[in-house]
Amino acid sequence: MQHVYVSYPPDDADFAHRLVNDLQASGYLVFVDPVTEPGTMAWAAETRRAIRGCGAMIMILSPENGRRTGIRHEGILARRRKKPVIVVLRSPGIVPRYLDQAILVDGTRPYEVVLREVLAAAPSPDSLLHAPDPAGRVRPPRRPPRKLSRLQRRRRFLLGVAVAAAGVALGIALGLIPV
Repeated sequence: MQHVYVSYPPDDADFAHRLVNDLQASGYLVFVDPVTEPGTMAWAAETRRAIRGCGAMIMILSPENGRRTGIRHEGILARRRKKPVIVVLRSPGIVPRYLDQAILVDGTRPYEVVLREVLAAAPSPDSLLHAPDPAGRVRPPRRPPRKLSRLQRRRRFLLGVAVAAAGVALGIALGLIPV
């Protein structure tokens, strides 16, 4: 089961939450609003985990307002993971180079038109619900440390005692340990 990851600037929160509600009403599972502060290590880990597990990403951009914290991180990770990215442009401007393969939707038009285009560009909810979660893959467990036999443990103990006795003898011989 995969979700749709929605990324948006804080000044477009109303538009983004309206889009999220409509996506959920259409049957999509949606990840939005990491709880942690953007740009922190915890935020990076949370978004990385969410992007790994998503089936598609929707990025709401306002290029004329400038860049926002974390957008490069999200865009590059989605590109590396070969996730389909839909960019909703809320203002005119240049799209960052790492989003050159994204599907562009003109977000300055009426909301219903934008929603229709986003739904047409996104993978179907059924395909995402039945797809395996790529973030859920479990790594094989590490091999437990090899257990030493009784003879090996005894040899290590005797070696330790011999090294300690040699150290004490050397200390006495050099006069470092008074007798």
